[in-house]
Amino acid sequence: MTQIRYAGNSYAARAGESVLDTFLRLGVEFPFSCRKGTCHGCLCRVTAGVIPAEAQRGLDAERCAQGYALACRLRPAGDMEIVSGKAPAAAPACPAARRSPPVTLPDAEMWQALQQGVLLNTLLEDFYTRVYADARLAPFFHGVTKQRAIEKQFLFLRQLFTGEKVYFGDRPRNAHHWMVISDELFDYREHLMESCLRAHGLPEYLITRWLAMEEGFRADLVKAEPRKRVMGGMELPVDGFGETVMEVGTLCDSCGGEIDAGTPVRYHLRLGTTYCPGCALSA
Repeated sequence: MTQIRYAGNSYAARAGESVLDTFLRLGVEFPFSCRKGTCHGCLCRVTAGVIPAEAQRGLDAERCAQGYALACRLRPAGDMEIVSGKAPAAAPACPAARRSPPVTLPDAEMWQALQQGVLLNTLLEDFYTRVYADARLAPFFHGVTKQRAIEKQFLFLRQLFTGEKVYFGDRPRNAHHWMVISDELFDYREHLMESCLRAHGLPEYLITRWLAMEEGFRADLVKAEPRKRVMGGMELPVDGFGETVMEVGTLCDSCGGEIDAGTPVRYHLRLGTTYCPGCALSA
């Protein structure tokens, strides 16, 4: 097996497996976000070994020359040594050119235009169909069904526009705490929403108001690296692994083998992926 040296230890990678997948399988803590090469949260620098071209796709020429690569795309053809690389800094959140007038919520006129939720549901169905087909945005919804995403966003927006207490999920800052989102990616998503709002006939002045409302969340979402989730005033880990004993049988998310009830396993705190004792052992 190919050996990956990192932080003073050596880890065995399976054929065709990325460095990030190897680390997740073996319970190695390593920064990442989207797992598809969009966010650059898993940026690393290769200090020994050959870098496949795919692992540097999307990086600028200077970083490529310095040996940087994306761990989620880095599939070693031979032994390799890497060090973690800090993700590129995001532009300052909400620069002056993007600032919008304050938005007053609840917004009864907006809710009326959304046909008390009928049009909102149609609009979100269209929006998330586009998102789940988009190579840049879909990775952030890994493991979440489109219907679930629609339902959560519907309740969140209904609460904003009506003031009704119908949304019981995390606020945007906590819900997106692990996502590495640049200003450019925030704008990209916003333009996609704008095109949906216009396609479904929302008046232009209400589109402007909607986008101003979304702009108010920029400071909570845009960041160069994951931030800790805060619950009850306490900061929780951004990533990492826990250990537990399975109460019911399941399948290993790495090898696909059966895990019987009563088996001690390792699991990823954010992803919930579970690894059998064999896959969790480092070689």
